[in-house]
Amino acid sequence: MKLRKGKTKNILEGSIDAALLAVEVYNKPRTTFRSQAYIVLMIIAWTRLFHAYFNKTIGNRYYYKEKNGRYQLIDEEIKERKAWELSKCINEYGNLSEPVRVNLEFFIDLRNKIEHRNVTEREVDVLIFGECQSLLYNYENFLIQIFGEEYALNESLVFSLQFSYMRPEEQRQASKSVLSAEAREIRNYIENYQSVLRDEVFNSQEYSIKFIQIPKVANTNRNDLAVEFVRADELDPDTLQHITAIIKDKRVVMEARNVGKLRAGKVVKK
Repeated sequence: MKLRKGKTKNILEGSIDAALLAVEVYNKPRTTFRSQAYIVLMIIAWTRLFHAYFNKTIGNRYYYKEKNGRYQLIDEEIKERKAWELSKCINEYGNLSEPVRVNLEFFIDLRNKIEHRNVTEREVDVLIFGECQSLLYNYENFLIQIFGEEYALNESLVFSLQFSYMRPEEQRQASKSVLSAEAREIRNYIENYQSVLRDEVFNSQEYSIKFIQIPKVANTNRNDLAVEFVRADELDPDTLQHITAIIKDKRVVMEARNVGKLRAGKVVKK
């Protein structure tokens, strides 16, 4: 369903542009502000996506109003109206799955933290890679759900090249010990947030995508794609069991009643 020219289409195109720029920035190999820039741009992309949806369905009612019925303004001089922020959009839409909503709320809080901190360590990138991928995956799914297959982003994106060298465990632990105080605070927020999630949410691909990267060296022909995405639940059970026995961490979490209240939790890896 291609949109006609107008406000909804303009808002939607701005949303898509923000998402594509977020991916472009994230995939630049020399970028040191990778996750921070990606998060900010994806929050903008999601917010505008909701605004496009609301503009299409309820018109101008996604702007805040005063008790007297007048619009709240963020700029008196140019009469710029105040639109709903992403948290408000999520609540007003009210139909996101729990993992998608929790993923978005994770990044809203993280965005608020990184805006006021100077964090350049790439250890933070590693900690939230799965959540970042799901944020984009969920965005495209919601985009297609609302506006149709014509707006799918996968034709605009390519797979990023990956280096294969894996750092020894001693080196990874040493790098954690030299994190700045601000980076440690961000890492603690991430670990605390994850620790209180229900297993069903934490293990959902909509909250955090878990990748297993294995070179494809057998049973291939010249027409095979170099990269394929395969759902874990579609793998042969024996193959999946062999893979998870090698790399999967066992996660044990203390029960928490309210995800919004970050109570003390424990993550145990075996």
